Amino acid sequence: MTKEKHELDGFDMAPAVLEREWVITIDTPVGGVEAVVTALGNELPLTQGPYDNCLFVREAGYQRFRAMEGSHAGAEGTIQKTAAQQIVFSLPCDPELLSKAFDVIFAVHVNEEPTIRVEEIWGSRSKLLDDKDNPNRYWNRADAKQLHGDSV
Repeated sequence: MTKEKHELDGFDMAPAVLEREWVITIDTPVGGVEAVVTALGNELPLTQGPYDNCLFVREAGYQRFRAMEGSHAGAEGTIQKTAAQQIVFSLPCDPELLSKAFDVIFAVHVNEEPTIRVEEIWGSRSKLLDDKDNPNRYWNRADAKQLHGDSV
């Protein structure tokens, strides 16, 4: 696999550098989100700078489908609608890691035909500037717990 050099590869800005990566988006019924999120976090690095288990869950959507002949449900004839969310995470552009992600998703996803999209993008990687006194950083704010979240 050869990738051509792009002008954004390694683009260096004062606070950050851009890195080419793949963003994976998975459509998942609400009831199946936690199993996928947990498995991804256990099996893949999901790193972003000095953090791991980094992903995003988009809420308040739905999936719509009709099971056809050849599906596990068979030809149901009715259109189904179920509350759904999207799980979004990024990986380095590494085909083996992407293949592992698909193995993990297919092993735990509740759908027979998971909807998975892979996009090539450039993500920022902070230079982790020495701005510990910045009043906007969560650790310097009265609402730090709300902004930073709780342990899961």
